[in-house]
Amino acid sequence: MAGTREIKNRIKSVQSTHQITKAMEIVSTTKFKKFSTIVAQSRPYSESIANILQNIAAGVKSEKHPLFDGREDVKKVGIIVMCSDRGLAGSFNSNTLKALERLKNENSGKQVSVIAVGRKAREYCAKRDYDVKAEYTQLIPETMFDKAKEISENIVEYYYNNIFDEVYVIYNKFVSALVSDLTVRKLIPIERAEGSENKAYIFEPSPEEILSSLLPKYLNIELYKALLDNTASEHSARKNAMKSATDNAEDMIKGLTLEYNRRRQASITQEISEIVGGAAALN
Repeated sequence: MAGTREIKNRIKSVQSTHQITKAMEIVSTTKFKKFSTIVAQSRPYSESIANILQNIAAGVKSEKHPLFDGREDVKKVGIIVMCSDRGLAGSFNSNTLKALERLKNENSGKQVSVIAVGRKAREYCAKRDYDVKAEYTQLIPETMFDKAKEISENIVEYYYNNIFDEVYVIYNKFVSALVSDLTVRKLIPIERAEGSENKAYIFEPSPEEILSSLLPKYLNIELYKALLDNTASEHSARKNAMKSATDNAEDMIKGLTLEYNRRRQASITQEISEIVGGAAALN
């Protein structure tokens, strides 16, 4: 059984851990607030772009476009998987990577390539020798839009050059401080959703050129939104994980302190008993 000195050392160790997890919780809370604000501010713009595309798509139902129509024979699949650079975020990364494995299994027999976002995704794919077409790490808000643009331009180019026949994205959609929705979504071909307005559009110079210009921009916005959602969800997951760790450390400190006081009290009582016994023997 541990003595009072060992218990005291354990209390100091847990107190150090408590300080670290508390500091990480504070940092994650600050980052979460920053990204959740950016997500909220960006949603009206992305929703407007999506509505415009849906309305235009409804007006050109007869028009063909490769990014809308897809290919009959799908042999090559591209998957954009979004994780974090760092761990200590509970099951945030493991759940995303399990979704990657499920999607790969659903496309067994096809050539599957990956675009890895986040160091955890990159390391996971490298260990398994997956075909990684591109990787992106250490994304910051100031460069995130440009990176989303680069990724969207790459996948459109891969699609036109027959490197990908379909493209999926796996990310965590931010819902609230406690909830995120792990999302697996087909990006290319783009779904022809019904528009809210059924207008007859006049295209100049042509519907094909308008769609060729608009659809990559739509993909750019969708990927930017996915990156923001995923980053806000990551900081939310880490904040919640660090809060749980901090709470557990506080419970351990209370339990160990109680045990330390009991042992110390028992030791004092024993010493007093020995003194009293010794005095009685002398008398």
